[in-house]
Amino acid sequence: MPMTWMRGFAATLIVLGVGLLGGPPASAYEVLLSTQGEYMDGYLVNGKPFPPRVIVNDPDPHPADSLDAPPIIGGRHLNGQVCFFPPRAHRPQQYVVADDAFRESCLDVKVPQARCAVTNPTSLFFVGTDPDGWAVMDRYGRWTREHIHTPWDVTQPQPQGNKDPQGCVFDSQARLFATDVGSEQTGLNDGSLMVFFPGADHSYKTYCFLDKELADPGMPAMDNSGNIYIPEPQASKVTVFSRPFPSSAADCANPEHLVTKPPGKRTWLSGGGEGGLNIPVSIVRAPHAHWYVAGAIFPPIINEYDAKAKFVRNIVPADVPKNPLGMAVGRDRTLYYAELNLDPTTFGTRCGSVSMVRFDGKGNPLAPETLGVRLGFPDGLTMIDSSKLRINFKKLQPSPDHDAAECGGE
Repeated sequence: MPMTWMRGFAATLIVLGVGLLGGPPASAYEVLLSTQGEYMDGYLVNGKPFPPRVIVNDPDPHPADSLDAPPIIGGRHLNGQVCFFPPRAHRPQQYVVADDAFRESCLDVKVPQARCAVTNPTSLFFVGTDPDGWAVMDRYGRWTREHIHTPWDVTQPQPQGNKDPQGCVFDSQARLFATDVGSEQTGLNDGSLMVFFPGADHSYKTYCFLDKELADPGMPAMDNSGNIYIPEPQASKVTVFSRPFPSSAADCANPEHLVTKPPGKRTWLSGGGEGGLNIPVSIVRAPHAHWYVAGAIFPPIINEYDAKAKFVRNIVPADVPKNPLGMAVGRDRTLYYAELNLDPTTFGTRCGSVSMVRFDGKGNPLAPETLGVRLGFPDGLTMIDSSKLRINFKKLQPSPDHDAAECGGE
């Protein structure tokens, strides 16, 4: 990264007084990263409701047509979960997160933001022209000017791979598996699972599609054997993909970039079975090789299942969570989950929230407690140790609540 960029960024942060570039405090602590309303929030979890919530990424300048006031930090439009590169990728403390900043700031608005005209990549206002994909962020939470994505000619409709990127997971070989939700139209199963290869230069420029017919695939999870679990809410199931996975783009050398030797694929969990969960929308690892699975609607619920998808117990009773989506688990086994809070009649989005479920001394789930409210479509949650990054989270600016009108009311 050019030193001119480093000096410019540091100078701006000094002016803004956000205290980002200092090293982390001596004692590490847990931070729950939450993407919502194109922001990334950080909850400084402390075992209590409504812990401090800070801005880890602010999506836009203020005002959006200004070239004088950069975002407090970041400037990207982020969604979904955070995934750190494994050691084999040779990108220490860097991570990826779904990013649609170019489209959101420059294409899907009546008047593009002023920063869309900035072409100097060292500028704090530089957006770039990358299609929807995954931004590569450094240990300070800054965009590295790298973006992982499949191609898209922006004069044409978005193809598969660029429709709605969201989830991510790395395997031990540093391959990046990622999901594109697709069009989210009933009966149109055009969600995708793709894999990006690090390559000799670790640039992740090549890729293959593993599947192009998924039903609104959610954020993926991986077990210790490298199997990939993907909720398909429109198909009321969780699907597992297993080896063999392609090793390079040579395994999909065709115009569709679709792998010629498909991986193993099977239904792991079908909605409507024991436990009352009908529409699985997200999955996260639980203790003892178990899984937590959230159902978004009919009813909203969170259950625990064993490795073979056998129902173990209910974690959050039916109709208690407000349409849960992303989930994460803390080191004390606390379960955190994002809630969309959909309108019960229209299923339109409203102001969402983030909640947690703690467990008593015998491992029984307690009643949910709220961490944050007035959020704009909270989706991905990722729990990290603060020492994972060089961000002093305790000195970041508080994250604002959305105006009710900005997130659909209530």
